[in-house]
Amino acid sequence: MKSLKKTLAMVACVAMAGSVMTACGGNTATDTASTTAAAGGDAAETTAAAAEGGDAAETEAPADDAAAETEAPAASDASTDKLTVLCWNTDDINPMITTFCAVTGHSADEFNVNSFGCGGGEAAENYDAYLSDTSNDADIMFVEADWALKYINDNSAETGTKPLADLGVTSDYSDLYGYTVEIGKSTVDGAQKGLSWQAAAGGFCYREDLAEKYLGVTDPDSFQALVSDWNGFMDTAAKVKEASGGTTALTSTLGGVWQVFSAGRSTPWVVDNKLTLDDTAKDYIAKAKTMYDEGYVVKDLAQWSTDWYSAGQTDQTMGYFVSTWGFGDAILTQAAGGEGGATYGKWKVVVGPQAFFWGGTWMTAANRNNNPDLTKEFIEFFTTNTEGAKQYALDKGEYVSNKAAMEQVLNSSDYEGLGVLGGQNHFQVLNVVADQINMSGAITPYDSTVKTAFNDAVTHYCQGNTADEAACIDEFVDTVASSLPDLDYSNFD
Repeated sequence: MKSLKKTLAMVACVAMAGSVMTACGGNTATDTASTTAAAGGDAAETTAAAAEGGDAAETEAPADDAAAETEAPAASDASTDKLTVLCWNTDDINPMITTFCAVTGHSADEFNVNSFGCGGGEAAENYDAYLSDTSNDADIMFVEADWALKYINDNSAETGTKPLADLGVTSDYSDLYGYTVEIGKSTVDGAQKGLSWQAAAGGFCYREDLAEKYLGVTDPDSFQALVSDWNGFMDTAAKVKEASGGTTALTSTLGGVWQVFSAGRSTPWVVDNKLTLDDTAKDYIAKAKTMYDEGYVVKDLAQWSTDWYSAGQTDQTMGYFVSTWGFGDAILTQAAGGEGGATYGKWKVVVGPQAFFWGGTWMTAANRNNNPDLTKEFIEFFTTNTEGAKQYALDKGEYVSNKAAMEQVLNSSDYEGLGVLGGQNHFQVLNVVADQINMSGAITPYDSTVKTAFNDAVTHYCQGNTADEAACIDEFVDTVASSLPDLDYSNFD
């Protein structure tokens, strides 16, 4: 943090100038506007990172059809009786509408989907521009975990959201995974403003043919024993490197590893207005450097890039960390070359070294909502309605946030597993993971900015752009301070 005291004096001036320039523009700048990344709406949320572990590592994959999507209209009829949904792409909302209408008898004509055709990280700036026109209709807004509080903590008529209780949405969330409820809660007044239909639990997906070739294991239980904690994971990575002659890395990118570590943090990024760096994050710095230097990850492989996906077919990597939304084309199926591809059906999933969640999308009700009845029915259908949540889990193959629904799926023969996993039922693995996720009190409005700054600083350290761990932390703190000058940085003096 050697440059922090010098830069903070300039930051206020820069921030003031920035606010003046922003006021002249069409969009409102936010902390998340510079974040390329995800995880999280669902299966499609960002573009390729310029460097490994960069901004795009924060959430989820780009949609194949994102470029084909048209931007949301500049205006819509506020008097419409349709349910208007704001989202960054249609990967979630289209299958949701299909399931909802099939079960309830509603028609797709009752929905007005405003998809901005962008990554999840760019959604907020697009939302702000759209919402700046008070005549534009908005009933439900999809938001990601890292920047959900921007809208959940906002009570304004223009860009704010309303408590779900105002719509009559049930306050009994006992069947929902606790962390999904926690992220949807205002940190200002405690109001429940958002619910997610996903419990975005993840696991480690590995090539079973390479595991047999280099490690001599032929079943998921045996493989899990080799990667059940981070020490075992590192040891196994070393064995794969030796056995393959350095041609195969155990996992693809540091960005994926960071998603796992970040879900295990024991303290929030900001406590009593002070920036913090807990032991989990510090441990990651050291392990990331070792993984990079030793080739336990594919060096400088940009997450979400074409090369990242093709690594799963060229034997460059044995595995990917994957969340529930990533078993399809978002990550794993595309990495296998698609259905019928070179490695399709040759993958398996295990819990891995640590339980984690990655991404996820929350539904919030805009304060300008003028269709409360259908909003209530739609949100409840995918969350507190066990039958609705169960049907979506079966239709989409996603692990949902409703525990009772997942219990029914797991106890029935209605779900046959995934082709990319050779028929393995990934729900059984994700069920173990989801029960271990605890984000109580760990969510702050600063998470998107801070996580990105930390991940970028570690990447620069691994690539040799900073000298040591201390310099890495200095870069991290200086970057956060330039964006969030009002925080207290005395922990790093």
